[in-house]
Amino acid sequence: QYLSTQMHEIGHNLNLAHSGEGSEQYADQSGMMGYSYSQFDGPLMCFNAAKSWQLQWYTGYYHTFQTSDGSWSGNLMGISNIQGQPTTFKAVVKINDSGSS
Repeated sequence: QYLSTQMHEIGHNLNLAHSGEGSEQYADQSGMMGYSYSQFDGPLMCFNAAKSWQLQWYTGYYHTFQTSDGSWSGNLMGISNIQGQPTTFKAVVKINDSGSS
C-alpha cells in the first residue's frame, strides 16, 4: 500500500472522518484524510489543521478567533517549528464565524 493510504487508514483508527471539498468525499489535498497519492515514499505531510484540532494535538499553540472580534494579530508558525517555541506563537487557528449556524 502507498504511504498516504496507510496514513489515511491510521486516521480512521484515530476516529477521523474523510476530508472532502464540496460533494467530493476525497478531494481535500491539505492532509491525509482526503486525496490519496500513488507514491510509496510520500508525500511528506501530516493531518491538516482541522484534524490536528480534533485530535487535540498542539493544544498549547491553539487560538480561537471569533469573526465578530473584527481582526486578530499574532504569530503563526508551522508545526515542524513548534519544538521549543513559546505558546505565544500559534500553530493552529480555529475561525468561528458568529454569523453562521
